[in-house]
Amino acid sequence: INAEYGNLAMKAPYDSKQEESEDEAPLVHPNEEIQEQEFTSDGMKKISTDHKSKFRRFLSFMGPGFLVSIAYVDPGNIAVDIGAGAQNRFDFIWVLLFATMMGLLLQSLAARMGLATGFDLAQQCRKSYPRWLNLVLWLMTEVAVICSDIPEVIGSAIALKILFGIKLWIGVLITAADTLLFFLVSYFSIRALEGIIGGLLGILSCCFIVELFLVQPPVLDMLAGFIPNPVRIVNDKEGIDTAISIIGAVVMPHNLYLHSALVQTRTYSKSSKDLKEASLFNILESAIALGVSFFVNFAVVVVAGTKFYPTDDDISLEDASTLLSSLIKNGEVAAKIFAIALLASGQSSTMTGTYAGQFVMEGFLNIKMAAWKRNIITRGVAIVPSILVAALTDGSDFLLVFSQMLLSIQLPFALIPLIKITNSERKMKDLKNPLWLKIVGCFLGLVVIAANIYYVVNTIRPKWDFHTPSGLCAFIGTILGALIYAAFALYLALLPVENKEEEDDIVTINP
Repeated sequence: INAEYGNLAMKAPYDSKQEESEDEAPLVHPNEEIQEQEFTSDGMKKISTDHKSKFRRFLSFMGPGFLVSIAYVDPGNIAVDIGAGAQNRFDFIWVLLFATMMGLLLQSLAARMGLATGFDLAQQCRKSYPRWLNLVLWLMTEVAVICSDIPEVIGSAIALKILFGIKLWIGVLITAADTLLFFLVSYFSIRALEGIIGGLLGILSCCFIVELFLVQPPVLDMLAGFIPNPVRIVNDKEGIDTAISIIGAVVMPHNLYLHSALVQTRTYSKSSKDLKEASLFNILESAIALGVSFFVNFAVVVVAGTKFYPTDDDISLEDASTLLSSLIKNGEVAAKIFAIALLASGQSSTMTGTYAGQFVMEGFLNIKMAAWKRNIITRGVAIVPSILVAALTDGSDFLLVFSQMLLSIQLPFALIPLIKITNSERKMKDLKNPLWLKIVGCFLGLVVIAANIYYVVNTIRPKWDFHTPSGLCAFIGTILGALIYAAFALYLALLPVENKEEEDDIVTINP
């Protein structure tokens, strides 16, 4: 035995430099080939991309972008689109296009980071930031996941009410039962989940193609909406609010965490050439997927602008169905089609939201939890406010608007780490951001932060009253909140992204 160990020691002498933790493992150099593991962290078999045909390799990369894109057409987005079309007709189509292009840029950065580093955004944050900051970012992201889940639950419940006459609060409870659906899907394969989400997105798109055919919008006026008109926004307070709500509803923070994790469900070589090809394929796939989501949002704005404009009233999802049935020929058919689209939107986006929550918890806290347990926790928290609003007010507009506002506020705290990490040559190697992309990313970050501060201040401003204690408290609270918000964003932007020396032990909650 001693002789055998001696021979092994002579063949493989100990080198302390090779004993590195997971966090300290160096990134793969451009020309280094490494065989990928065949399974993801949650036990799903990875999809092979090893094909001679470039087209087949591209097809093997398709899927993550469509899973991400479904969040761009969730019930919260549909509600914002209806309001934009009903109050401004087609004036904000160009804002919707800008928001989608902004989303494509950010999703591409998230995908590039996942490919280049082998870690998702939450894992990179855990590797780069102190524990207290990771806990803060995790809590903020969990709030974002829950805020996205609330419109999805309510939207699905409204769809069930339109289709079957079920009371809203009962629809909320029925919607919660899709926990079992996600549990079953998640135990098949990633391709099964991608196929279901893609099918639901297809149903959503077909429904709004039919809606466009039924409402017959004016084509020239519709196309004129693509011409940027920033003067229209600046000169109108309501216009600024609408533009910010569109951007906040389209680009969701937890989507960046999700996309950076989903690209790792494929096997790919770590060579510089193959990484660049994988990055290109992911960008193309994301462009196709977000193009489909843009069409859905565009169709909702056009339908609302054609049949509901002009109005100063807020039109809820349920009101939209009622108005469609009364304003156009074959209105009952249009209302049912709208409800089917809404149900497809709610069910598909709630699956991806749960998936995002799973990666966020695992990444920030190093805790592995079964997807069905994660779904129960997230859905339970989201259902409580949803069912209270549904039962007490028989409506959900306030909750939808409030959740979208919180999502918009959360965005910079996912955007800033993503930009800083993808700017790092040490972490990204050949896939680091070029200079123009660094400038664009920083500009977008500043715009989003400034827009969010304006949006929140402008929302709370009517409550300011220097003659009453409550009004004075509202003013002081708003100013302090804006200063803290800006200061925290600045701190996160200036903090270096360095690897920590120690790795926390992973905590596994068995299925």
